[in-house]
Amino acid sequence: MSGSGGGFGGGASDEVPIACERLIIETAISSPKEAVIKNLSINDVLQVELEQLGATSVVTLTYQGQRAGGITHAQTNRLRECIHAGTKYVATVISKSDGQVRVRIKPV
Repeated sequence: MSGSGGGFGGGASDEVPIACERLIIETAISSPKEAVIKNLSINDVLQVELEQLGATSVVTLTYQGQRAGGITHAQTNRLRECIHAGTKYVATVISKSDGQVRVRIKPV
């Protein structure tokens, strides 16, 4: 009478993660650095990097070696996992209005 439940990995979600090479995110730059984003134009390419802040790694965007800001998106955790696994990403500026910059992040 050992009532073991026979589940698969204990996960309750049916959701399959997006493959790293297919992960594309469109989002606004969060906590934008005005001195950097004022120089951005449509189609400029930013580097997508991980930055360690204490025990947490955050996704940051850099332009010409300067931090432009970060991102907050529902897929940020998956993006972080993919970067840790070795997939490289870039962010392309798709719109800019009154200090708000939207980017499309995709693998390279």
